Amino acid sequence: MLKKYFFASCIAFVLFSCAKDNYPETPEVITPEEKEEESLTTRLTKNIDVWIDNRVINVFEEGQIRVYDKEEHKDHFTFFLWDKEVVDSIVWHIDDVLHYSSGVNPFRSMTGVTFNKPGDYKFDLLLYKNNKVVKQAGLTIRAVPGKDFFNVNWKNPPASNIVGQSYSYKKGYRIDQTYVKGQYPYSHVRLYYGDQFPKQTPQKEKQYLMEVVQATFGTPTLTSVENKKMELDEKYNKLFKNKLNYTPVAVWENNTSSIALVESPKDVIESYLIVAEPKY
Repeated sequence: MLKKYFFASCIAFVLFSCAKDNYPETPEVITPEEKEEESLTTRLTKNIDVWIDNRVINVFEEGQIRVYDKEEHKDHFTFFLWDKEVVDSIVWHIDDVLHYSSGVNPFRSMTGVTFNKPGDYKFDLLLYKNNKVVKQAGLTIRAVPGKDFFNVNWKNPPASNIVGQSYSYKKGYRIDQTYVKGQYPYSHVRLYYGDQFPKQTPQKEKQYLMEVVQATFGTPTLTSVENKKMELDEKYNKLFKNKLNYTPVAVWENNTSSIALVESPKDVIESYLIVAEPKY
């Protein structure tokens, strides 16, 4: 009998010892000093996001991209006041279209963007600290060939004579579109030159603008190839009411607009532009 009690006591001791090894009475505790503290940069940038009211916009129509704190501001508006302790620089980027590096104080919280060709454009906001990206946010904007002619609706024309502007930081051009009121309204699109955009050759202008108009309206109805020059002139004079000092190079038509790529002035080529009028 005593022998049975002895063996039972031994088994109980072994089981108790194993349990004590697996579940120590005093577990290891990490003190607050040993925990990795969240940095100021991480704390202030973790909820940053970007927003645009309409992710589908017309060609040459401006979209406003905003930076906001998605945790604190559901209305997509946030006022930031940071210094170099948080981030070093903020980069706004769209391939071929936009690349801007801003400082942090004052913090740039919004930018306008326009596109001269239909397509899907990926926007990225990159926040840098010590030459490393510490936060990235992005969205995709779709540009569509909306309204009757780019961003113009002939039946409900824009109030401003400036319809839109499009930039390319990589190709180095700025394209402006203007709406002109009058008895016979029209709109024209041309390259704009300034300190950052040096004067291009007429042939380069022609190439840029031909890409712009073809991307939206496709292959021209007529072009100024040798055997169609007279036919093109007749078509242009028939379609366009404003007899401006232009020579047509190509003509497009759709249900609402007459469109032409023209040389200006008529006798000596100095520049190219796209012109359009409502269908009469």
